[in-house]
Amino acid sequence: MSEIPNSWLRTRLGEITDYGKVDRIESRDIPDDAWVLALADIEKDTSRLLERVTFAQRQSKSTKNRFRKGEVLYGKLRPYLNKVLMADDDGFCTTEIVPISSSNAIIGRYLFYWLRTPEFLAYVNAVSYGLNMPRLGTKDGLAAPAILAPITEQKRIADKLDSLLQKVDTCQEHLERVPQIIKRFRQSVLAEAVSGRLTEEWRGENSSGEMEIENFSFPDTWQIQSFDDTLDLIDGDRGKNYPKRTDYQESGYCVFLSTKNVRDFGFKFEEVVFISEEKHNILRSGTLERGDVVITTRGTLGNVAYYDDTVPFDVIRINSGMLILRKKQENILGKYLVICIASSFFKTQLEEKRSGSAQPQIPAKTLKTFLLPLPPVDEQQEITNRVEKLFTFANQLEERYQAGKDCVDLFTPSLLAKAFRGELVEQDPTDEPASVLLERIRAARAAG
Repeated sequence: MSEIPNSWLRTRLGEITDYGKVDRIESRDIPDDAWVLALADIEKDTSRLLERVTFAQRQSKSTKNRFRKGEVLYGKLRPYLNKVLMADDDGFCTTEIVPISSSNAIIGRYLFYWLRTPEFLAYVNAVSYGLNMPRLGTKDGLAAPAILAPITEQKRIADKLDSLLQKVDTCQEHLERVPQIIKRFRQSVLAEAVSGRLTEEWRGENSSGEMEIENFSFPDTWQIQSFDDTLDLIDGDRGKNYPKRTDYQESGYCVFLSTKNVRDFGFKFEEVVFISEEKHNILRSGTLERGDVVITTRGTLGNVAYYDDTVPFDVIRINSGMLILRKKQENILGKYLVICIASSFFKTQLEEKRSGSAQPQIPAKTLKTFLLPLPPVDEQQEITNRVEKLFTFANQLEERYQAGKDCVDLFTPSLLAKAFRGELVEQDPTDEPASVLLERIRAARAAG
């Protein structure tokens, strides 16, 4: 527990607010144009309002809590999400949001910031009840810790936090654009690679023109072949011996690959299940060989990964929702095939030929008709080298972005902790002490 200035006071939330006292309203009494706030409308940690929805739009029939402009709206369900909002207008909210009024003893913005501090979060996370959907009970809410500063200092603290956190928000907004910029950069690299523009200078005079296929242009030294001509499409064993969840193991002989392990440009093995050697041996097909490419064909379509010597598992078998692509001829490099499948040329074919809406899929017989732009092997290698170099650069940018984001994410809780230790603004010795303020709150309550 941190030290606080002598003129401040440690107390309980119930001593300085009417936490838990709410005005319940039935849905039939809510006007159609009224603002109706749900927890999902508040962004976790940032306190940004993501969406403003009217009662007519929400079509909710449940009882609501009324709130008024200037009140602090605290999300008591899953409080670790840190959803707190200052109401900028009157409205109604789900009963999992508690409106808290400010008073002449505590400023709303000061209270808003206190409810987001690491100290308050640590308390509510410790006392919340419920396993799957933890929530803060009213009794524990009233007993929650609070730090009361002199009223004039509350305003100085809130003003300073408003100013500083606005800069943090601006910084976060700029950072949020970075992943999309990097994604567009990767997509542009893939498009340049598969169109031949990435190696145009490398080809020099070896190419005399272009050919156009499906509204895409390619060098005339390339071939355009179908998947059926160049690849074997191999499914997993879907017979009576197909593994059930009871066959899954946390470790074992054979990785049983799921679609979540195949991402948009490689494998992801953070969550992986295994099957035993005995189970693996009775299945007929679907085992990967080094040099194979895996593609997802159900749900998220077209995620692709290359099974080369860098993959740390020796035995991998595919689950449903994916296919193994195995080369029929030696003039295809596996890494180049991955580049092709990840490119806009392949994605365009995917959008045109996929079936299903709720659960999109691309059957093997349809995938066989897809076209594959095929440069000479030496150009495939050059394309692969250049894409890897540019993607390494993108990965480095991503690492710098993540480091910057982590730093900015830590700044807000650090700043809030500093504010409520009395280190953010200077104390004024002429301020009325918080102890006098608390006595006035108690006297007003006793008189009321």
